[in-house]
Amino acid sequence: MFAIDCHDHIYHPRLARRAVSGVGEFYNVAMSCTGTTDELIKISQQSPIKKFVVNSVALSPKNVRKLNEFVANECSQHSELTGLGTLHPDMDNMKEEVDHIISLGLKGIKLHPDTQHFDADSSNAMKLYECIEGRLPLLLHCGDYRYDSSHPRRLANVLDTFPKLTVIAAHFGAWSIFDQAIPYLKDRHCYLDISSSMPFLEHERVYEYIKLYGAERLMFGSDFPMWDPVSEYNSFMKFDLSKEERAQILWKNASQVFSIDCSDWE
Repeated sequence: MFAIDCHDHIYHPRLARRAVSGVGEFYNVAMSCTGTTDELIKISQQSPIKKFVVNSVALSPKNVRKLNEFVANECSQHSELTGLGTLHPDMDNMKEEVDHIISLGLKGIKLHPDTQHFDADSSNAMKLYECIEGRLPLLLHCGDYRYDSSHPRRLANVLDTFPKLTVIAAHFGAWSIFDQAIPYLKDRHCYLDISSSMPFLEHERVYEYIKLYGAERLMFGSDFPMWDPVSEYNSFMKFDLSKEERAQILWKNASQVFSIDCSDWE
């Protein structure tokens, strides 16, 4: 079954080695991929993963514009890619940059509270969500046992304040503290992706989360370059799911949220 990988990070070839090394150190994970677009496409070429939602997160406001243009340029050269823009809660011209992101053809926003150093429900972050509500979906990193900035409790506050904001809570809504997302996100109006979960959880536990949240709310993602997308796909296909459940998670939900044409996949 074909798939959209909804959670991939890409880096400029000149910066990729240093960026990937930094991610590996942050999460204490041995990184096996280089993080370039060419590598992402090459390692997935013979697999059922045919489309990728890519992003590059700005760690400071000054890098927002150039990263958005980098991702847009990569997408213009590779039809397999759908790009997400980046913003930073401390930037000044936020509304102007949202307009620019849309003009570039990017289909959403990716934020990472822990590496961008802001609380997900801070006042500046709330201003950011106000700028994109009803305009662009948000892929939000959630969860880390070492930090409180991305705790699912904070996302619940965001969802209460912005009911029309489309959010995909990454990593089952709470990386490394997966169970803590349940009371905050189980019955909420948000999607969740399953990236960076299968390497950390028992097979049975991941299956329980899939059934708990429901296939209609979940998206497949690998978190490349942290993990090999093909290995993640193969792990996912071991779950005892119906054909429709697999289709929803592997591509239908992402296709709808990010406006990706998969009409020939039916």
